[in-house]
Amino acid sequence: MRQTYRNTRTWSLPLLALASALLGGCASKGPQGYGAAEQSTAAQAQQQMEKAAQLTQIDAQQTYLNLIRQMQQANQWYASLAHTQAFERQYGSQPQIRLMRADALRNTGQGKLAEQGYQALLADPDSSTVARARRGLGLLYASQGQYPNAIAQLEMARQINPIDADVLSDLAYAHMLDGQTEAAHLPVLQAAQLAPGNARVQLNLALYLMASDQKAQASQLLQRLSQPAAKNVPALIDANSMQTLQAQLQTVQTAMRRRNGAGLHTAPAAVAPAMDSAVLATSPLTATTAAPATAPAAMPTDAEAANPSPAVPTALRSDGPVAAPTHPIAP
Repeated sequence: MRQTYRNTRTWSLPLLALASALLGGCASKGPQGYGAAEQSTAAQAQQQMEKAAQLTQIDAQQTYLNLIRQMQQANQWYASLAHTQAFERQYGSQPQIRLMRADALRNTGQGKLAEQGYQALLADPDSSTVARARRGLGLLYASQGQYPNAIAQLEMARQINPIDADVLSDLAYAHMLDGQTEAAHLPVLQAAQLAPGNARVQLNLALYLMASDQKAQASQLLQRLSQPAAKNVPALIDANSMQTLQAQLQTVQTAMRRRNGAGLHTAPAAVAPAMDSAVLATSPLTATTAAPATAPAAMPTDAEAANPSPAVPTALRSDGPVAAPTHPIAP
């Protein structure tokens, strides 16, 4: 009997220590039981519901901005201008909508107000906003025939964002409108490689090649642009694009003659053709009658380019890339 009691006493001490440890562990985990588990599960479910609601919630402000951007990409500048005012009334002013408003003012012929809008954004702490404002000023000055000022603004925009294909392409075109095809060489090639699917950028490259008398390269480029990249994918350019290119080349050739000191009152028969016949002959677009899909505004002719107030350059009025001929090259 004594032996049995001794054994029982010997085992009881470790069991008590183990029970104390278990109780201590349970106490450290907090209250257990049906009510506590139910409360924890309910809290987790509430958190999950809140996260799901945040993910599915529609940002009305961003949706409105996207709508205005789509209007401008579709050349609906007057409508977008009205919506920028409505947006500011509802959500207040912010750099993004102010840029859109300045773009709309520029493309609706309100140059002075557009210039004021762009200038006010040059002090913005966001460098991307400043770059866009610089580009807007460059496009505005180019539309007014102030090519040196346009080049200066576009060059500053390029320095802020050296890989913006639109800025590079605009800078190259401004140089060409100023009669400086050599200065257009670097930015136009950079833009073309950065944006191979942008029709406006690629047409600016074709314009540069023709203006610099590189007919073979221009013909090869136009052949490639006129062919669909894949099945059921439209080509980047069409017959109307070629017509625009002809008008642009006439303008650039006039600027080159002016810079070289040649007279502007040359007889029409002596004026060089807008596009070499070899380039036109090798392009399948010359025989097509497709409906205009990239119809831009009319480019200035030689006579118009000689006037103090030239027409707005086509390639310098586009504020977004053109991925397919269903969108115009320029507004």
